[in-house]
Parts: sequence; structure tokens; C-alpha cells
Amino acid sequence: MSSIQRFLVGKKKITNDHFSTNPTYVFLSFRKNKYKSKIQFLSNRLRIVSVFRLSTFITFLFAISFCYLTKLTWKEYGFSLLVLVPFVYLVRLYSNRKSQLDFAKRTLQFLEGELLRLSGDFKKLKTRELWEYPIEVRNHPLSIDLDLCTKQGFLGVFDITITKEGFHSYLFRFLQEPIEERYTISDKSLVKTILTQKNKTFQLMRKFLVLEGEPNEKFEIPSTQNEINFWNKRNWLRWLFPIWGIFSPIYIILGLLFDLPFIPLLLLTNGILFLSYRKESTLIWKEIKTLSQSSVRFQKTFLFLSKERNFTKKMLSKIANLGDSSELLVSPLPHLVLNVLCLWDLWKIKSLQKWKQQYSFHWNELQNQIIKIDSLLPMVNFGFLNPEAKFATISNDGTLTSDSLVHPMIPKTNRVFNPLPKMNPGDLMIVTGSNMSGKTTYMRSIAMSLLLAGSGAPVLGNGFEYPEFQIHTLIRSQDSMEDGVSFFYSEVRRLASIIHSADNAKNIPILFLDEILKGTNSKERYIATREILAVLREKNCIVFLTTHDLKLAEMNSAKRYHFTELETNGKMDFDYQIRDGVSGSTNALRILQNEGIPIRNDKEN
Repeated sequence: MSSIQRFLVGKKKITNDHFSTNPTYVFLSFRKNKYKSKIQFLSNRLRIVSVFRLSTFITFLFAISFCYLTKLTWKEYGFSLLVLVPFVYLVRLYSNRKSQLDFAKRTLQFLEGELLRLSGDFKKLKTRELWEYPIEVRNHPLSIDLDLCTKQGFLGVFDITITKEGFHSYLFRFLQEPIEERYTISDKSLVKTILTQKNKTFQLMRKFLVLEGEPNEKFEIPSTQNEINFWNKRNWLRWLFPIWGIFSPIYIILGLLFDLPFIPLLLLTNGILFLSYRKESTLIWKEIKTLSQSSVRFQKTFLFLSKERNFTKKMLSKIANLGDSSELLVSPLPHLVLNVLCLWDLWKIKSLQKWKQQYSFHWNELQNQIIKIDSLLPMVNFGFLNPEAKFATISNDGTLTSDSLVHPMIPKTNRVFNPLPKMNPGDLMIVTGSNMSGKTTYMRSIAMSLLLAGSGAPVLGNGFEYPEFQIHTLIRSQDSMEDGVSFFYSEVRRLASIIHSADNAKNIPILFLDEILKGTNSKERYIATREILAVLREKNCIVFLTTHDLKLAEMNSAKRYHFTELETNGKMDFDYQIRDGVSGSTNALRILQNEGIPIRNDKEN
């Protein structure tokens, strides 16, 4: 029994719709209601703390004013300061309550998004615009042909990554493109491992939530080096400044008390010294600020993944405190005064160096782990929302087959599962059928299942078995006015590229071709398509082809399947079920007539 099923034992149905028996939907709905109540509770508590905080501050002001007006002694003033103790406590309590409230609101927002993904109501999700994807991703043939980067495309709908590096790794891993070696995940069963651990999936996704930022905003987690190059040119200063930095403020204080000489000269010397390293120290301050922001932003993530929580807490606390000092850089005058008095920047650079020597390896190790898991979160989330999905197996003989599969972006209530007959290297499947019957969707279902399996995610269906593959699609050709490229020439170039890439391919090339060579006459299209398919077969490619050309479908080497429409009360109806053989029906003229376009019969012509 899964963790969600255990959670649902004894729970009542919360809705009357078709999702009322869906365990994941019920689990998320209960969580949503729980966090709504929690937000209300925390909001009330926050208001109470705010009132008490204001009351203690007003009491403090009243006590100070009373002491001043009645000309009491310093002893009475001291007693009035005791009111500040509860005030400071309430300030810290307010800050903690505010953080809890913000995290609860962010969790509720996440849960609402999950319910939209589960119900298939993708239009209400705040996904990315096409131009927000990297150009090499949005122009990738798979992205174009499989609608991966559209507002309701898979890449945007299931994207819950939080880091820039994790987001890019997710995109390129799904497209089966190479990614940075340090972010490569050798264990393809990691998604499966996460999904099978009790309560791990939901808690993992919660710990990866970021409070700040806009929807779909990605943040950077910097790595850090063990050494600081700042001291390489100033080795003498490394040893001198601790003595000089302590001597300067002591001498200045004593000089002001006892009218000692050389104070102006001391301040001038420190000022010149500060100007000599100010440019480099400013860059180090930026590094401190970036590390500090990451430590605060990803604190829950760091602690959740760490096996040494106390050590990680100290690491995060120290760099966060060091980063608080960077706020003084906003005001140049205090920054200058502190460096003139005690060489303040040098003390902070030394603190950063000490932090790096102690924690840089641990930080980089966790940073790598966060980015790797972040890049898998969309796949984990897909499996979490579709617990019925099954993990595919890799075939040793290069075969591709499945007992049933469906396109992952089709809402649960509209899904029709179809089998994938066993395809060996060199096999060709030709799918025919009337318009809107489901030919292209079926082909995209196979392609999407391959991409999911290749990314380590489960597949919607049963018994999906696949080889190590190299995927190519030619479903949606595009012309280019700028380059003077027609639809036909665009297709030819893509086909040539696919054929050349199949030469000496280490993995099995799997091709999805939809009505290829549409831009030429039927006679030449038949000859060209026949020869192209023959070449691909020689190269041991597995090819899926949809076509309306019934002559092409009669090729002896092909496995033939079709989709068709049904006639119900004189109207077209579709069951989207695949059938053996070649389609014998057409519906183009009826579709035109249904839309009010007059079509004359042969006798009228």
C-alpha cells in the first residue's frame, strides 16, 4: 500500500466529481484544505504578536518619557529598559511567524498548481512563454514537433525546478541531449527510488519551494573555491592587518581621550590602504552576498538533503551572518568609515576564507546534489501525479513494444490507451486513417513515452519496453522567408540530416514521420518516400509513418495499422482505437460539408 493510500484509509469522499476516488487528488485536496486552515491560524497569531509587539514598544516609549518628565535617576531609566526584552523577543517571534506564514502560502500555491496538473486544466497554470526557453530548446525539432514548449506543453506544465542549472539540465535531459558532466545522473532508477520511498516525494517537492520570486523564476546556487586570490598579491598584508586593524581603533580612542598625535596621519594611511584594495574587496563582497542569499533561499533544501544537519546549519548560519554585513555597502560612507577605523573589509575577507576552508567542499557537494535532484523534480512530479504510470524496461535485443500507452498531456478523463506492436530494428509501421481519428496523436504518444522513459520517468501504460535509442521526428515542417526555404526543401534537409545521423549510430534510430514530402506531386512523393524508407530500413531504423496515401501503405515490408471514424446517428464519432490493416474510409469531404462549405458530387461536375 502506497503512502497516499495509507493516508486515505478512513477518509471520506470530498467531492462528487470523477476525481473523488482518485487517491492523489484526494490527498492533495486534504492537504490544500489543511494549509488553508493553517494560513488562517498563522495569520491570526501574527496579528496577535503584532499587537503585543506594538504595545510593548509604546510601553517602552511611555516609560522613557515618564522617567524624563519626572526627572528620575539613571537607575529608574535602567528599569524602563527592561521593557525592551519582551519587545526584542516579540520582534523575533513575529519574524518566525511571518516566515511560517509565507511558506504555508507558497505550499498552498504549489498544491493548487498540482491539482490543476492532475485535472488537466493546464490553461490556468502559470507556465512559461515560448520566448522564455533557451533558443536551442525552443527551436529543437522535438520541441516543435511534439509541442513541448507551448503554454500547455509538457516542459512548461511539469516544470517545478527552482535553479537555473537544474532547469537547463531538465530541458536537455528530456530532449535526450548531452548535459554538463557534473550534473549527469548515472543512476537512471533515481526517480523510481524517490517515488517508492514513504512520504519522500511530497516532502521533497515542498522543501524545494522558494518563497521569493515570480512564478517560474529560476535562481542560481554558486559553487565556491577553497582559496581566495585576494591575498596572493598582498601576502605581507595577510600577516600585518590583524595587528594594525586592532591597533588603529585603540589608538584612535586613546588619542581622542588623551590628545595623542598622528591620528590624522593614521586615518589617512588606512584610507589609502582601503582605496588600494577596494575594487577587489567589492567583488568579494558580491560573492559573499550571493552565497548568503543562496544559504537563506535554499535553507530548507540544504537541510533536507544533508546527512549532517548540525554541520550544515552552522555552515548556513555563518555565511548568512557574514552576508548581513554586506548591507553596509549600500551606504558608502559607513563602509568607508569602518575601513578607515579598523580595515573592516580585510576582517570579512579573512572570515570568508576561514568559512571556505571549513565548508567549501560540503557546500559544493550539496549544491551539486540540489541541482541534480532539481533537474529530476519534473519527472518525480509526473510520477507522483500519475501513480498508475509504470517504469519501462530496456530491451537487450533492440525491440520497442508496449501493451498499452497514451499521450501524457491528454486529461485523465479523455485517455484512450493503445498497444504498440513489437517493433524490431529495421521495422516500418505505416498508420493510415481519416482526419482527426488519432494517427498523429498515437505517434506522438510513442515519442513522448520514449522521452519519458529516457529521462528516467514512468510511462503511462503497461509493459513499455525500449532500446537505447536516438529519436528523430518530422511532423511539423517550417519554411523560412528569410532564408528562402520552402516547406518541401525544409523537409528534404531534415530528412537528409536524419539519414546521415543514422550512419554508424551507437543507439537504435527511431523515426516519427507524418505525411512527409507534402510539397510535391503524388507520383514523385510516392517514389521518394519509398526510397527513403528503404534506406532507413537498411540502416536498421525503427520507423513510424502516418499517411493518407493508400498506395504507399501497401508496401510489403510495412506493418499496417489504422484509425477510423464511426457513424453515430449520421454524425462522425471517434473511438481513437488502433486497428489492424489499412483504413478504408475517408472523411475530408464530410468535414468540409459540416463546416458549411458546399461540395458538389461527381454528377454535378
